[in-house]
Amino acid sequence: MSEIKNQTPYVVRLELLKMAREILTEDYYGKREFIVLDWQERVAHCREKGSVPPALPQFPPFPTETDIINKAKQLNQFVSNNQS
Repeated sequence: MSEIKNQTPYVVRLELLKMAREILTEDYYGKREFIVLDWQERVAHCREKGSVPPALPQFPPFPTETDIINKAKQLNQFVSNNQS
């Protein structure tokens, strides 16, 4: 935490944006992987039964710049309110 206190506000905001982007993209790819694995299981099950496999479901939207900025604001609020 002392490393953050010694940084300029610009550097802190940049780090919060990087952290927010990482959190949101990891969440996106986790959800996407779950959707694909679930779909693959359903396709395999349909093939075993000889029925028509389902179409690939739609993926959630990729995080936008606005999503990342909003997440960074949440992180900043958390950090700012919980400093000792």
